[in-house]
Amino acid sequence: MEEQEKKIEGVEETQEAERVCNEGNLNSDDTNAKLIELSEENKQLKDKIADLEEQLKEIQNAARLIKASFENYKMDVDRQLRDVSRSTALRIMKVLIPIVDDFKRAFKHYETSNDLEEFYNGTKKIFDKFTKTLENEGLKVIDTSGKFDPFNHEALDREERDDVEEYSILEILEDGYTFNGQVVKPTKVKVAVKPRKPRQEEKNVENDGAENQEKKD
Repeated sequence: MEEQEKKIEGVEETQEAERVCNEGNLNSDDTNAKLIELSEENKQLKDKIADLEEQLKEIQNAARLIKASFENYKMDVDRQLRDVSRSTALRIMKVLIPIVDDFKRAFKHYETSNDLEEFYNGTKKIFDKFTKTLENEGLKVIDTSGKFDPFNHEALDREERDDVEEYSILEILEDGYTFNGQVVKPTKVKVAVKPRKPRQEEKNVENDGAENQEKKD
């Protein structure tokens, strides 16, 4: 009987050992599969990182090219502006030089003739020619036919007047100019303002108002 029981226990132990062994093999297979899966994911991540790094390099190269192109564009624009400025200045000088020559001829003629009236008339013609040349280049005298305009005029003096509308321009002290529509110098003017009431008259008005108020009360 005891021998039979020992045989049964031996069989059970053998079966238990086989079960543990099988479970160990199953766990080992799962671990290997997991490791393979992680290795594959790691490889995919490395590939993705490599792609992103490559894209970053391309973006950085493109940014450098854009920056270089923009710097070249700025230099080209600056050079063109300088060329235009020099060209404009040269063109203006060319139209002003004949006027300078006219002045020289007028002074030379006066030295021999000593005719002051003739010199004045000749100089005035040269001045008219000069202002006309500036006008053709875009320099215009600011209009002062209307009322005072703070964007175009500068009030240097005021005069109390009751015979004209307030802020009317009474006198042009210095001409103002625009160049191609932009104010380069405002016109300096004298403007009209309403006369201030004498202090005694103001007090009388205030007293009359107070008396009228008392009567109402």
